[in-house]
Parts: sequence; C-alpha cells; structure tokens
Amino acid sequence: MKAIISIILIATSIAFFVYFTQPKWAELKANRIEVEKLNIAVEKAKVLKERIDFLLKIKLSITDVDLDKIKRMVPDNIENVILIIDFDNMLNDLIKRNGTADIYKNNESSESSESANSSASDQFSIENPKITKNAAVMDGFDSSQLGVADFTFSVSLTYTDFLDFIKRIETSSRIFDIESISFTAPDIKDIKNPDEIVYNFNIALKTYWLKSK
Repeated sequence: MKAIISIILIATSIAFFVYFTQPKWAELKANRIEVEKLNIAVEKAKVLKERIDFLLKIKLSITDVDLDKIKRMVPDNIENVILIIDFDNMLNDLIKRNGTADIYKNNESSESSESANSSASDQFSIENPKITKNAAVMDGFDSSQLGVADFTFSVSLTYTDFLDFIKRIETSSRIFDIESISFTAPDIKDIKNPDEIVYNFNIALKTYWLKSK
C-alpha cells in the first residue's frame, strides 16, 4: 500500500512539474532575458543622454561671433559677388598697410599692371575673376551636402605684396585650397629697384559651400 502511495505521489510530482512548474520556469527565464535586454537598453540610453548633454553644452558655449565665423568658413551658397568683393578688399587693405600704392600707380611696364591699378578712386581690384561650380567628388564628404567651386583670377603685385596676399588667403575665415599659381614678369630693363617689379600672377583656388537640404 505504501509503495502504491509513493508511486502516486511521485507521478503527481512529475505531472505537477510538467504541467505547472516547467512552463512557469520557462516564463521566468524568458522574463529574465527580457529584463537583461532592458537593462542594456537603459545603459545605452544613459550613455546617449550623456552624449547629448555634452553636445548641448558645446552648442550653448558657441557665441554668435563664433557662429558667424563658422558660417563664413563654409557658407550656405557660393556667394560670387561677396567673394570677389572680399578679395578686392583684401587686396586694397594689404596695399594700404604696406604703403605700396604709388608703385602700382606709377608702374606702366605692362598692360596687366595698368588694368590692376585704378585710377581716380585709388582702389585696386583682382583681374578676370571667374567662379564656376565643380562637380568633383571630395573623398570623405557627401557631395549631396558639400559643394565645390573653382575660383580663378589674376592680380598684379610685387613679390613681397604677393606673399602677403597669399598669407591672407591662407588665414582667411573662409576655406580655400590653392590649386595652382603661375606668373609672368615684365620687362625690367628700366626698373632700378627690384622691390618695385610688378608681376602678373594667375591664381586658381577651390572653395566650398553647404548645399541646401
């Protein structure tokens, strides 16, 4: 009799395990896996929030002056007219600072130097400016967002002023890549001071702008 009772109890235990405990255990295991996934998601969200807070802090630290510099570095359009005016202003400022205006006014050694010098207004300009869009693809950049433009022009300067001019391009708030430079020299037989020789320089640059989305 006791043996029969033991067998019944064992069978009942097995049945209880199969039909009740095992499903609950499987459900508990699945819930534990889900909890682990949620914990991982929470950690990732925490890291993401820290990153967002960090970037927001950087954004808030950018002043209006800095933001204007960034916009000038890579503007949202080519700005053809503004670009040419900026280079004319750059040219006039360096000639004024270096005190070399009289060299260009008095220089009549070549047609190019005459065209560079202005007349009554005492203003100087770059010559033959040309800005064209470039379809070239830049490595590492999305061509659908970053535009490239070729900017070519000529300028008549002494060698010293030309070095100053190039330095100003390199330190400009807008990004430029110098692609090529060539020059022609005038007939110098009547020029006594080598520092007053005016060369005609042909310059090719690349500049960039952000395309509208």
